[in-house]
Amino acid sequence: MKQNGRLLIVDIEQNTNSLKDIFSCHPYEICLAFTGESALDKMYQSNIDLLITNADLQDMDANDLIRYCQNINPDIQCIIIADKKRAAQLNESDGIKVLQKPFLSESLLALVNQMTIQSRQYEYSDIPVLLVEDTQFMLLTETKMLQQIGFNHIITATDGDEAIEKLQTIHQDIGLIISDWNMPNLNGFEFLMWVRSNESFKHIPFIMATSQAEKEVVDQAINAGVNEFVVKPFGFEELKKAIDHSLGNIATGTPKKNNQKLPGKTKSGKTRIYVGHIPITDHIILGVLKHFIDTGKYTPKYFELETRRMLLWNPIQKSLENGDIDAAFILAPIVMDMYNYGLPIKIVLLAHKNGSICIKNKAIENIQYNRDTLSQFFKTKLFYLPHLLSVHHMLSHMYLSDLGLNPGYMGQEGVNVFYEVIPPIMMPDFQTKEKNVGGFMVAEPIGAKAIETNVGEDLFLTSELWNDHPCCVLAMRNEFVDKHPDATNEFVNMLIQAGQYVADEPEQSASIAADFLDPCQSLGFNSTLLQKVMMDPKGIRTDDLIPVIDDFDQIQQYMYDKLSIGSLVDLEDLIDTQFIDM
Repeated sequence: MKQNGRLLIVDIEQNTNSLKDIFSCHPYEICLAFTGESALDKMYQSNIDLLITNADLQDMDANDLIRYCQNINPDIQCIIIADKKRAAQLNESDGIKVLQKPFLSESLLALVNQMTIQSRQYEYSDIPVLLVEDTQFMLLTETKMLQQIGFNHIITATDGDEAIEKLQTIHQDIGLIISDWNMPNLNGFEFLMWVRSNESFKHIPFIMATSQAEKEVVDQAINAGVNEFVVKPFGFEELKKAIDHSLGNIATGTPKKNNQKLPGKTKSGKTRIYVGHIPITDHIILGVLKHFIDTGKYTPKYFELETRRMLLWNPIQKSLENGDIDAAFILAPIVMDMYNYGLPIKIVLLAHKNGSICIKNKAIENIQYNRDTLSQFFKTKLFYLPHLLSVHHMLSHMYLSDLGLNPGYMGQEGVNVFYEVIPPIMMPDFQTKEKNVGGFMVAEPIGAKAIETNVGEDLFLTSELWNDHPCCVLAMRNEFVDKHPDATNEFVNMLIQAGQYVADEPEQSASIAADFLDPCQSLGFNSTLLQKVMMDPKGIRTDDLIPVIDDFDQIQQYMYDKLSIGSLVDLEDLIDTQFIDM
């Protein structure tokens, strides 16, 4: 039976099985969730066409859930199920319908059929796509994404030379090219230039999917004729949007307007602050602050806090760029690059110091840990990074270079350890499936989880390379800081208090962090695991969060001089400590 779409059913009453039964004889794939947070996790993991949710969930209002889901997938259709009183309070709009309880099964089915038909996009099943990727497991992962989107004919190649051969053999059928940038022999950019200069192939839509995250590099590819650019680590929705745009396909019916945040002022007159983060211990002070506000230990005078948990760095960056959030706990080099390209943004606080770990792949071989054996072990292997624009890139380059190796990207001359950018939470799993991965450097507790599950062993904590190094920062949009200085000041200093609590009470902080970072326990970040991370004397520090310009200059100088990444920015202007009460 051909699937008409994937439905996500979210219900506090936990009678979703009865709802699922309604669709049992109909061509829909069903995903189930019982909380808003678990629903959002499924949104990131799968392509959801339509959301069916109870009006009031355990952890959030249905309107907030819909708003978050639209940030992930602007084309998602939504049905809110509510009783008569609650239904009267809800507003319908394009793509959002209210179904009043009690209702007949036929009524729900008819509404779902109507909405999925209106939202269905052009079929991709008959379009052959050429996928070019040199890393085997990434090739398999992207192939799975393409199959989920609806492509039935996927031709693969491992570098530009092989891709050209495939094009010349079956060029009349290829309707889309998706290519990595860093590859051996002919790289992705050279392949793009070849395609655009060849009369037979220059019309084919071309998507560059790569770890080349700098905006300057993105512009270079766009100027060379790329249709879309997705930056690793990317998710399903990012790839799908790039494909939709490249092929010129939009949903039928009335296009949705971009999702808007709730009004900046709450009913109490306070300023609402939207803050993005990902599930790593580097962002624990945000979770502790939220917990203290929710439990009444802290009562902000000027602001109300709304946190937004995302699983990848790119959605955080895009949300900050677009103004969907006011602030973010985000990698410092990403902020520098955003600032360099004109985004009005400030670094107002450190999120932490130290806090990351280097993991060796335990599945390959056991070795004696000395310089020569480690050098031989990592040579010609892959090494995972969470992002090209990261302190992990800098520190791993320092470490591997000290072993006498030349780390870099596939296709670069003289490189003998090959970087690959992988979403942090996926690193341990990817490492077990890719035979040639030496290890990775990542924020905790992801490394600790790899050790606990016996897929990795620790080489060192990053504090052993550079003690008290910065990594993630609190970045805030200038428009928010300028408009709400009192709220900014209070928010920043409450985070400092939360950071001191984390330093003084690591065990209690670990319990808070388990609920904040992994509310559905889908990642396995339990309090016992987090306690080990928080109590390591060489691990994360949260008791000194004042940014030091010299530290950031050391980062940008190394990345510019040694890695040929980014530009040197005016740190005096970017870093703003005026809101920290000294």
